[in-house]
Amino acid sequence: MSASRRLHERFDVELPVVILHDGVEIPASTINVSLGGMLIKTERRITFGANVLVRIELPALKEPAELAAVVRWDRDGQVGVQFSTLRAKDTWALNQLMKPR
Repeated sequence: MSASRRLHERFDVELPVVILHDGVEIPASTINVSLGGMLIKTERRITFGANVLVRIELPALKEPAELAAVVRWDRDGQVGVQFSTLRAKDTWALNQLMKPR
Protein backbone atom coordinates (compact mmCIF):
# COMPACT_ATOMS: atom_id res chain seq x y z
CA MET A 1 0.00 0.00 0.00
CA SER A 2 1.50 3.33 -0.95
CA ALA A 3 1.73 6.18 1.55
CA SER A 4 -0.86 8.14 -0.44
CA ARG A 5 -3.44 5.36 0.11
CA ARG A 6 -3.05 5.14 3.89
CA LEU A 7 -6.12 5.95 5.93
CA HIS A 8 -4.21 6.98 9.06
CA GLU A 9 -1.09 9.08 9.50
CA ARG A 10 1.88 7.21 10.98
CA PHE A 11 3.88 8.55 13.90
CA ASP A 12 7.42 7.47 14.67
CA VAL A 13 7.47 6.27 18.26
CA GLU A 14 9.48 3.55 19.96
CA LEU A 15 7.69 1.78 22.79
CA PRO A 16 8.15 -1.73 24.15
CA VAL A 17 5.39 -4.17 23.23
CA VAL A 18 4.67 -7.85 23.69
CA ILE A 19 3.08 -9.73 20.81
CA LEU A 20 0.86 -12.57 22.02
CA HIS A 21 0.68 -15.29 19.36
CA ASP A 22 -0.20 -18.98 19.72
CA GLY A 23 0.26 -18.85 23.50
CA VAL A 24 3.75 -17.32 23.19
CA GLU A 25 4.79 -13.87 24.40
CA ILE A 26 7.17 -12.23 21.93
CA PRO A 27 9.05 -9.15 23.16
CA ALA A 28 9.30 -6.41 20.56
CA SER A 29 9.16 -2.62 20.09
CA THR A 30 7.21 -0.25 17.90
CA ILE A 31 8.81 1.65 15.04
CA ASN A 32 5.72 3.63 14.14
CA VAL A 33 2.08 3.74 15.17
CA SER A 34 -1.19 4.90 13.64
CA LEU A 35 -4.86 4.44 14.46
CA GLY A 36 -4.86 1.68 11.85
CA GLY A 37 -1.92 -0.37 13.04
CA MET A 38 1.76 -0.56 13.95
CA LEU A 39 5.13 -1.33 12.48
CA ILE A 40 6.92 -3.52 15.02
CA LYS A 41 10.56 -4.56 15.30
CA THR A 42 10.95 -8.18 16.41
CA GLU A 43 13.39 -11.03 15.97
CA ARG A 44 10.55 -13.56 15.64
CA ARG A 45 8.75 -14.33 12.38
CA ILE A 46 4.96 -14.28 12.45
CA THR A 47 2.90 -15.68 9.59
CA PHE A 48 0.95 -13.37 7.29
CA GLY A 49 -2.71 -13.31 8.32
CA ALA A 50 -2.03 -14.44 11.91
CA ASN A 51 -4.32 -13.01 14.57
CA VAL A 52 -2.30 -11.52 17.42
CA LEU A 53 -2.72 -9.36 20.49
CA VAL A 54 -0.29 -6.49 20.97
CA ARG A 55 0.21 -5.59 24.62
CA ILE A 56 1.45 -2.04 24.98
CA GLU A 57 1.71 0.45 27.81
CA LEU A 58 0.24 3.65 26.46
CA PRO A 59 1.20 6.63 28.64
CA ALA A 60 -2.40 7.88 28.87
CA LEU A 61 -3.69 4.61 30.35
CA LYS A 62 -3.12 3.14 33.81
CA GLU A 63 -3.25 -0.46 32.58
CA PRO A 64 -1.51 -1.97 29.54
CA ALA A 65 -3.73 -2.16 26.47
CA GLU A 66 -4.16 -5.41 24.55
CA LEU A 67 -4.91 -4.53 20.95
CA ALA A 68 -6.28 -7.20 18.61
CA ALA A 69 -4.50 -7.14 15.26
CA VAL A 70 -3.80 -9.11 12.09
CA VAL A 71 -0.30 -9.52 10.63
CA ARG A 72 -0.25 -7.91 7.19
CA TRP A 73 3.43 -8.55 6.46
CA ASP A 74 6.63 -9.88 8.02
CA ARG A 75 10.14 -9.31 6.67
CA ASP A 76 13.63 -8.31 7.74
CA GLY A 77 12.86 -8.28 11.47
CA GLN A 78 9.77 -6.12 11.08
CA VAL A 79 6.09 -6.99 11.33
CA GLY A 80 3.25 -4.80 10.07
CA VAL A 81 -0.02 -5.30 11.94
CA GLN A 82 -3.45 -3.87 11.26
CA PHE A 83 -5.74 -3.36 14.24
CA SER A 84 -8.95 -5.36 14.18
CA THR A 85 -11.21 -3.39 16.50
CA LEU A 86 -10.11 -0.75 18.98
CA ARG A 87 -12.03 0.06 22.13
CA ALA A 88 -12.85 3.74 22.67
CA LYS A 89 -10.30 4.13 25.47
CA ASP A 90 -7.56 2.56 23.32
CA THR A 91 -8.38 4.90 20.43
CA TRP A 92 -8.26 7.85 22.84
CA ALA A 93 -4.91 6.72 24.31
CA LEU A 94 -3.39 6.25 20.84
CA ASN A 95 -4.58 9.73 19.87
CA GLN A 96 -2.94 11.13 23.02
CA LEU A 97 0.31 9.41 22.05
CA MET A 98 0.23 11.00 18.61
CA LYS A 99 -0.64 14.55 19.69
CA PRO A 100 1.97 17.20 18.88
CA ARG A 101 3.94 18.17 21.96
